[in-house]
Amino acid sequence: MKRELAWRVFSEEYSASTLVESFVEDKSPTYVITPLGARINRLFVVGTLVEVINYGTEEEPMVKAVVADPSGHFYLNTGQYNQEAGFSLLRMEVPSFVAVVGKVHVYEPEPGVLRKYIRPELVRNVDEIARNRWIVETAEFTRERIEALKEALALEQPSVETLLALGIPKRLAIGAVKAVEHYGDVNLNRYWNTISESLRYVLSDREKEGSESMETEIRELIEIAAKGDDVYWKDLREVARERGIEESVLESEIDRLIRQGVLYERKIGEVLRIDRDDWS
Repeated sequence: MKRELAWRVFSEEYSASTLVESFVEDKSPTYVITPLGARINRLFVVGTLVEVINYGTEEEPMVKAVVADPSGHFYLNTGQYNQEAGFSLLRMEVPSFVAVVGKVHVYEPEPGVLRKYIRPELVRNVDEIARNRWIVETAEFTRERIEALKEALALEQPSVETLLALGIPKRLAIGAVKAVEHYGDVNLNRYWNTISESLRYVLSDREKEGSESMETEIRELIEIAAKGDDVYWKDLREVARERGIEESVLESEIDRLIRQGVLYERKIGEVLRIDRDDWS
């Protein structure tokens, strides 16, 4: 049997799904069709592991876990057929970044209530770089689905053939038609906002890295300009100019170090004093 594609979707899109496609035949796959037309049997998710609960035994774990992405949560459930994933989850720290590949699992405890889980096939720890890469890639795949659905919504009677003729890939065309039939006029702005808010995570991380790098450089400048524990502003500005650092950036970083308590102004506008106890 051909292995199904593992889709990248944000949890908000997956959680909003109410259309399930299943077949009577034995071992036939089950699909969750999202509002943007992703026809999902398997998922690839990267996020923060925020909860792990074993409601089985140590020898035969049955694990429920929660993985957070920028838009919400994915829920994982392991059992006797994927115990290795359960053991992996139990060994992981909470919180930590994880990558999960697994199959969709749905059940309806009562009419109109649909519970959606991921039955993990593989779980492993990853770093922040991998998490950020997943966000960027998932944002791009989400954009592709939005564009495909936009074309489908513009048609009076959308069909796979028509969308293929418009250049929409088959995997997106099939799901887009099913999504329009089931969900109707989907609010596309909701998912544009999901992309925007998710990408803020990546940008804020990069800004944080840049800020930490700048603080390190400013500390180095202070040490170069320092005469003992005293640092004269005129010397510090001169060293900063030699390094090509703008004065506004220098002053902003100095203000931050003063708020941290590792510097204070011994003489306003002229001399800074380093608190060596908190400096390193």
